[in-house]
Amino acid sequence: MKKHKVLKIICSSSISLIIMGLVILIPVLMLLDFFGANITDGYVENNSQYADMYKEVVRRNLISGNGYVSLDRILYFYLENDKLTFDQIYNDNLDNELKQVKPISEVCEMNRYKIYNVCNSEEIKESNQINEIQNKPFNSPLDFTNLYVTSYFMEDRIIYGTPNTHSAWDFSAEEKTPVYSVCDGEVTNVSFSYSSNIIDKEGGAGNYIKIKCVVDEIEYNVLYGHLYPDSSKVKKGDKVSSWQEIATVGTTGYSTGNHLHFQVSNKNKVVDGVSLIDFNKNNDSSNIHPTFPTMPPTFGNEIELHKPLY
Repeated sequence: MKKHKVLKIICSSSISLIIMGLVILIPVLMLLDFFGANITDGYVENNSQYADMYKEVVRRNLISGNGYVSLDRILYFYLENDKLTFDQIYNDNLDNELKQVKPISEVCEMNRYKIYNVCNSEEIKESNQINEIQNKPFNSPLDFTNLYVTSYFMEDRIIYGTPNTHSAWDFSAEEKTPVYSVCDGEVTNVSFSYSSNIIDKEGGAGNYIKIKCVVDEIEYNVLYGHLYPDSSKVKKGDKVSSWQEIATVGTTGYSTGNHLHFQVSNKNKVVDGVSLIDFNKNNDSSNIHPTFPTMPPTFGNEIELHKPLY
């Protein structure tokens, strides 16, 4: 009888220890990215291991004005064959004339990719990858020819020791670099509470401006954060035009240095603002570029809007 009781106690203790071990082990493995990247609704989870490679390739292409390819499109193929380089995939997925990402079915017709499982029709259908020419309603918020991408949309990162997923783009630029409205719209909020260009870890977006614009009946709300003190050239209620200078770059609020926090939302969900930029538009009213039949933007990577921080 005693032996059975002892065995029961030992078994119960062992099961408890195993459960406790799993409870501790699983979060540790997740922290170490043991389970790898996963593309969910256009958002690449556990993406920190790709951050440096991606930021370098996207920076070069933004500076050159070549156009934008998202990380989820690159990983769509890279996770199938990691012998491919990010540069190679980026270039293959970019339409050089339209300066935007190619429809996924077009890329999958290339000899390099058509052999992959991700290019069969069912995979493409379930992938949420863009499969038509997109309408691009925005111009760039900065002069992209001299900047660094310090955080891309939905980057998993650690700032001041705290992990977070960044629901915007951060572009490092010189202090007082001009910041432009990306669209024709209306200023909905101007908050300039900082009179000095200082970092404040409790300061959120610091000095910021919000602009609402409606393009093809789609409403976008654009937030420009960490702006330089007293640099606002607009006030609430003002009508603004594309490429109109609205302020300059600073480092006010919860920031790590001079940069622009560029966040776009649609129906209270953050969306990838750079995916909306037409790289055939430059700051020159005489610029004319070809027109093509387009579809409205597809927001496959919508994320619930949280309070903007940095």
